Amino acid sequence: MLLLAAAFLVAFVLLLYMVSPLISPKPLALPGAHVVVTGGSSGIGKCIAIECYKQGAFITLVARNEDKLLQAKKEIEKHSINDKQVVLCISVDVSQDYSQVENVIKQAQEKLGPVDMLVNCAGMSLSGKFEDLEVSTFERLMSVNYLGSVYPSRAVITTMKERRVGRIVFVSSQAGQLGLFGFTAYSSSKFAIRGLAEALQMEVKPYNVYVTVAYPPDTDTPGFAEENKTKPLETRLISETVSVCKPEQVAKQIVKDAIQGNFNSSIGSDGYMLSSLTCGMAPVTSITEGLQQGCRADSSCPLCCPDASGVFVVPILGADGKTCLRNRLSGAPGWLSWLSIGLRLRSQSPGGHHGPVPHHCSVLPGKFRQHSPSLHDAESEIGSCRQNCLILTPGEKAVSK
Repeated sequence: MLLLAAAFLVAFVLLLYMVSPLISPKPLALPGAHVVVTGGSSGIGKCIAIECYKQGAFITLVARNEDKLLQAKKEIEKHSINDKQVVLCISVDVSQDYSQVENVIKQAQEKLGPVDMLVNCAGMSLSGKFEDLEVSTFERLMSVNYLGSVYPSRAVITTMKERRVGRIVFVSSQAGQLGLFGFTAYSSSKFAIRGLAEALQMEVKPYNVYVTVAYPPDTDTPGFAEENKTKPLETRLISETVSVCKPEQVAKQIVKDAIQGNFNSSIGSDGYMLSSLTCGMAPVTSITEGLQQGCRADSSCPLCCPDASGVFVVPILGADGKTCLRNRLSGAPGWLSWLSIGLRLRSQSPGGHHGPVPHHCSVLPGKFRQHSPSLHDAESEIGSCRQNCLILTPGEKAVSK
């Protein structure tokens, strides 16, 4: 009976796999397509432009700094695959005046044809504790990160609907999937993008226009380097628990998902897990995304609850080179347990003494909420961690503590 059930399950999955191309959007052909990239003079935006150009697209770069635009144009043109391709540069602040943004989009369309794909990559990040941030910081981030995506999208949507073809990409952040210490201004502006994208996808899907929201992790860009200059200690420690991605890797995945019409675009296995666990009621454009939501809603799913006790694996890196593999959060839902952030304990002073580390799990409910504004000694943190975790030394097997 068990074998019959397993065979039925395998057959069902294979059937879904075979039917999926009939349900998913038709991929967008990039050769000859007009792609507009805001924030395209550096970082992820520039790499997305290069990736599209490699596939035969015509590119319009939109950014504020003319010198950086011209430098990016020269770099992108090195990757042409035919002599007909064009890179157009337009200097404008996409967050300030909608009429200006609308005019430059019209100019771009007059020169290179209707926009087939818009990539909203203009953005900035500023971090700090809530009470330390000026109110103007919240206004500025919402203007650049949110309105800077609304204006270009509004300028192209009518033509896309008329032509019944198009892709709109919003570059959010993993901080737009869950709030993090020090990102009260940044996270809220990135969460706003998700709300916009979900509502917009419902409106434009009948017109064969598809929206993609990308959630890149920390990426090696000039913007990330600038952001690190002002990060609070707690934010920096959380950030250091994961590796920094290359912008080329991020760009390649975003372009791939946009071409396919996928609503969510995540990078790496961690990003995929986070997107699966926070997908909520996001629009579904493929069977795969539908299965993600169904899996996430099922508390018995192994993706959501890795073992019978509801314990979820949360990496916590120690300064001593040991890694705690298991954080016991048995009373919380599996997907919420995953949101607890492992704290990296690193040496801060000479002589091998560990500096202070933040002690907070404010994303957890009830008895798991342990938020404290004070900083605790790293040694006590490691000791507490060892009592509830499996400790893994590189090259050794996991040992229960």
